[in-house]
Amino acid sequence: MIKIGTIGTSWITEEFLRAARLTNLYQLHGVYSRSVDSGKDLATVFQATYYTDELNNLLFDPEIDVIYIASPNSLHYAQARRVLKAGKHVIIEKTIVSSVAQLKELHQLADENGVFVFEGAAHIHNRNYQRLKQIYRNKMSEKTQPFYGANFNMGQYSSRYLRYLDDMEKEKKGPNIFELDMSGGTLMDLGVYPIYVAMDLFGTPSSVRYLAQKGPNGIDLFGHIHLSYDDFAVSIFISKAVHSELTSEIYIDDETLVIHEISRISRVDLLNANTEQKTLIDYKPENPLYDELMSFAEVMNNPEDQHMKIVYEDWKQLSLQVTQTMELLRRSAKISINTELNEDTNA
Repeated sequence: MIKIGTIGTSWITEEFLRAARLTNLYQLHGVYSRSVDSGKDLATVFQATYYTDELNNLLFDPEIDVIYIASPNSLHYAQARRVLKAGKHVIIEKTIVSSVAQLKELHQLADENGVFVFEGAAHIHNRNYQRLKQIYRNKMSEKTQPFYGANFNMGQYSSRYLRYLDDMEKEKKGPNIFELDMSGGTLMDLGVYPIYVAMDLFGTPSSVRYLAQKGPNGIDLFGHIHLSYDDFAVSIFISKAVHSELTSEIYIDDETLVIHEISRISRVDLLNANTEQKTLIDYKPENPLYDELMSFAEVMNNPEDQHMKIVYEDWKQLSLQVTQTMELLRRSAKISINTELNEDTNA
């Protein structure tokens, strides 16, 4: 049984712990939060051995094998460094860190300490995405016409958006997700999902551009990403200020792969030029993080297995590729987020 410690007490931590319970491979051991009440509530619901407001209690607990980090983006790097130096595996909720330099250091620390660092990009690990990836490859191997690209969409109206507008009107600091110094914004929170899919399916683009509509504090609220390849292009719409029901699409010959909910890959349809449509994938998991946690457990439980080593290296390279592309996109849009070491856990 893999024993878990957690940093952060938000809804995503609860989703993670529900998925961990479903796998029968993990057991929650320790809960860390700066708020004792929040930590106690989470520990009680998920039957942790203990809760604490002192991070070192988790880091130096010999019973804990892996620590899950779901704090604000800007804090991931500093917290993960401490976890890796303590000799524990770490699962970091997307977006993993704020810069390529930070991620390379985490990878180096993990190697030096004989542990693993995983990015919690759950949609890439789920079985629907794996089936989509195979279908895409098969279609591409059979195509008879030039491939021109894809169009991805993700508009998810934030429950904190109105509070953000009110805070800006009052010249106050906004919610973490809408603050540059917390590595927030639409690209960092939502853009990572379609970018992960694009990098995994299509590879590294030759050039990137992000046209972002910004709020009063410079945070990106709404925007269009353009990824240019040698012979095709990928367009991505993202926003935390509007809600969109648009699907995502990949165009191959006279057919279109229609992806529903690109952050979860809930369904995939095939549409042809005659508007005939059929559903190719429509599996609804009990928990969207289940497949991810099964994959991570397989690597942690079989560290010397050659196949698992290759799989892990592929994940590392993909995470690095995504982080690099995100960095270039922010530079394109002149978005300066926090990439400094921040020891404040604020979980």
